[in-house]
Amino acid sequence: MANIMHEDAVMKMGVEYFRDTISKLLGVNYHFLEPGSTELVALTIQKMYLDYTFPTLEGPVIHFEFQTTDSDAKDLRRFHAYEAVYQNNTGKTVLTYVIYTNGITKARTSLNCGLYTYRVHPIYFAEKKADDIITRLKQKQKDKSDFSDDDFVQLALSPLMSSDSSRKEVIKDAVLLMKPYNHMSAQKALAMLYALADKFLNRKDLDEFKEVVAMTRVGQMLFDDGLKAGKSQGIQAVVETCRELNVDFEETIQKVKLHFDLSEDEARDAVTRLWK
Repeated sequence: MANIMHEDAVMKMGVEYFRDTISKLLGVNYHFLEPGSTELVALTIQKMYLDYTFPTLEGPVIHFEFQTTDSDAKDLRRFHAYEAVYQNNTGKTVLTYVIYTNGITKARTSLNCGLYTYRVHPIYFAEKKADDIITRLKQKQKDKSDFSDDDFVQLALSPLMSSDSSRKEVIKDAVLLMKPYNHMSAQKALAMLYALADKFLNRKDLDEFKEVVAMTRVGQMLFDDGLKAGKSQGIQAVVETCRELNVDFEETIQKVKLHFDLSEDEARDAVTRLWK
């Protein structure tokens, strides 16, 4: 969750691209509103984390889940619990679409719940080959042909498709193909790739991914966000140290102002928030 909290701008861009562009290509045709909550608290005080939820003008809340394994009864019970808690909290009907990756072509999609049957809507990517898309677009780039919006969508979705390479390599190839382009379609697709990388890659591989995107607009967004986080942590450390050494409030403001090159008002606001 730390990645998500520190890189909100990129994640938000990726989620919006998924909502506004990719979901339509998946056959989910609703008029979406802003993304809904992806964290629920049940009566047992147990937190539940969802992948994506989108309220719609039509009424239902659309819930997307990514599955790298065939759903079993346990997964379906978990999805059903998400829907039940969400509906209890909001009064909204929830429809769950499960996006299956890793070559899955058929999965269990229903659960016997006694007087009724619970169902999810499956979306399979097994028939799509990431290698074919990457090979085609490498040739297109070699021929100096521009990528279409559809090309960027396919690259954004490539980590979900079947491939002879690892998901890490697919993501890396997709990013390298996107890097020469700086327009909004490319950056939104790259943000979607970041969201998928954050979900599927381990910490080491995610750090490598950040190095690959470093010279892109999305990479600059991540860098700027990191600077903000670093400055915030630095100011907090200075304030805490001053408190421990019994430095008074006004002198602490001056130290923060000088050390972090802030205006008087900025330093005062920062110290006031942290002064306990």
